[in-house]
Amino acid sequence: MRDGVLVTGAGGFIGQALVRAGAGGAPHGLADPPSGTACLVHAGRHPSLGTPAWRIEDDVEPRLALACARAGVPFVSLGSRKATTPADAYGYQKAAIEARLRAVPDLRLTVLRLGNVFGFEPGRRSFMGAMLDGLRRDGTIRFDMSPFTRRDFLPVSDAARMILAVAAVAPSGTFPLGSGVALDCGRLALAVIRGFGRGRLVCESPDERDGFVLDPDPLRALGIEPPNGVAILAEAEALGRCLRDQEARSARRQSR
Repeated sequence: MRDGVLVTGAGGFIGQALVRAGAGGAPHGLADPPSGTACLVHAGRHPSLGTPAWRIEDDVEPRLALACARAGVPFVSLGSRKATTPADAYGYQKAAIEARLRAVPDLRLTVLRLGNVFGFEPGRRSFMGAMLDGLRRDGTIRFDMSPFTRRDFLPVSDAARMILAVAAVAPSGTFPLGSGVALDCGRLALAVIRGFGRGRLVCESPDERDGFVLDPDPLRALGIEPPNGVAILAEAEALGRCLRDQEARSARRQSR
């Protein structure tokens, strides 16, 4: 377990990346941090988060934070940039969780508000997951917004590296966690297509919406450097190649 960092929700998308990067893994419903835990990172997500069925009383995160406060263990919450100015149920609920965590007495709390973290995630309901699924299904990535919409994208491997660097110092406070690069969504999609070796991008709306970029300077002040735009596009192209190779292996198995 790297530097005593323990991750709850280790089976999830970001949780798995944190374990691959060296953190110890624990189940979503952990009751108390075990002896030797220097910092706990909660990477879990309640299944009803973002829906009307979600209730904060059912969410494990505040209970984990209370356990950490009792044990004197710093707690890192993986929040969302949508909690900054909530505009949907998910944003309001993440903001409510943050408020509940801040009310825990004696808790050394660090909240990371994540941007658009991506990786090899076909089948996942996410921006990158939809692109990979579209390429696999019919060779088409479909956008419901302009390809010139700019967003802050962060490869999951870089997100894991940065989260572990934060957990090592547990600075307390709220920090944006992104690349600081305002990247055209269309450029990201074309990089994936380039790696896949074929495909097309179809934009069904000219509207530029939900664009955002996060400020990397607060984490830079802690010595944590995000990836640049070149590295982000290279990772997107690599994901396209991964999908191409996966499809090729599947075709070989079917031909036997």
